[in-house]
Amino acid sequence: MMPTPQVRLANPRLGLLFGVYAAALIGVGLVVLLLEQLGVGDGVLRAAMFGLPLMLFLGVGAAAMTRDAHDFHAAGRRVPPFFSGLAVAISALGGFGLVVLSGCIFIMGSDAFALLLGFPAGLVVMAVLLVPFLRKVGATTVPGFLGRRLDSGLVRVAAAAIISVPMLLALVAEIRIAAMAGATLTGLPTAIVALIATASAAAIVAGGGMRALTWSTAAKAVAVMLAIVVPVTIVSLIVSSLPFPQMSAGNIARQVLRTELFRNVPTQLVAPWIFDVPGEGLVPLTKRFLQSSGHIGSLASSLTILVVMAGIAGSPALLGRSGTTPSVQSARASMSWAVLICGFILLTLIAVAVFMRGLVADQLLGQAGERLPAWFQGVQQLGAMAVENRTGEVRLGSILVRRDLVLPALPVAMGLPAGLVYLSLAGAFAACLAAIGAHLFAL
Repeated sequence: MMPTPQVRLANPRLGLLFGVYAAALIGVGLVVLLLEQLGVGDGVLRAAMFGLPLMLFLGVGAAAMTRDAHDFHAAGRRVPPFFSGLAVAISALGGFGLVVLSGCIFIMGSDAFALLLGFPAGLVVMAVLLVPFLRKVGATTVPGFLGRRLDSGLVRVAAAAIISVPMLLALVAEIRIAAMAGATLTGLPTAIVALIATASAAAIVAGGGMRALTWSTAAKAVAVMLAIVVPVTIVSLIVSSLPFPQMSAGNIARQVLRTELFRNVPTQLVAPWIFDVPGEGLVPLTKRFLQSSGHIGSLASSLTILVVMAGIAGSPALLGRSGTTPSVQSARASMSWAVLICGFILLTLIAVAVFMRGLVADQLLGQAGERLPAWFQGVQQLGAMAVENRTGEVRLGSILVRRDLVLPALPVAMGLPAGLVYLSLAGAFAACLAAIGAHLFAL
């Protein structure tokens, strides 16, 4: 007589199903590129790149709908480690990781590493100190874990009330980023795009809970990977003849350093406690790319890493996923995948910022303001960059950059097809949807 397994196994056709989904998503991108070459209107291309992936996300969420409490709260505890780690990494980065961090790296240079290092560090702390113990206890929420450990319903309610405040702030931030990315992609008002993003995420969460959220997030992760890897890999092939932007970005960074030294780009040092991160709107470039302590002081840099690390490690939206894996060991394995995927995405975002900074250093610095390169007009129409003074030689301080549009600005600047620009924006929107869904479910 065969023994009965203690946990339900994952669908053995899971890899095949996601392979079909990834092929469908790639097909959407290829169709948009083909329609662009056939002369189809820009509005149709934008609508297709926004609507078709969104329909795929909702379709995956609808296929995972459930009314079983075990599935709703913990996805049946049968999510394989890779897919759980993929969902954790994409939810941790969200729209902030793709949209804001890429712009911060471009503007702040090496100072932005204080923000970047906090993400993988937080996931490591979560993997070592928190996830195994939550999974061992069997709790699906942080308040539930505290309530069980301290045997107090009052502690559980108080913990839920306290952690709801930062989660609401993070939720609002992700909705704003989603509205910006979606409005840039479709041309719709930001309020309508924000409503679409929130309603889509809420429908998935309400219909299938953690089960639908996990599989739809894994589907969005495929879109995110395609959005950031495909354009920058093509750029890497054009610039260095190597299809590995994470490796070839180092040579470009050295070229940027030499060019900035030749153009006498000034250094900028701030006090150790200063924390100056670029906000929304156009902001000037003020320092050399590889110079440290120009935006964030030495003391503030260490504190920033610790704060981001603590925020990621203690995020209820991420810790709740520890209960979706079959065992404690698989929970640890899922966090290993999360750290690996997060690190890969961050290295790719660094490459995006380096390639874009290389274009600025090589083709904008020192040029006459009235004779700027042709690609700059497209970037300016996107709203990503502007030059403050067109009467003389272009200096670093006269170049204005919009932090949140650096990611789609790279394919525009390199003259890539519009479909790849829209792919970047669609990936940013997908990352926002993943983070919004995670925060809504945790709330």
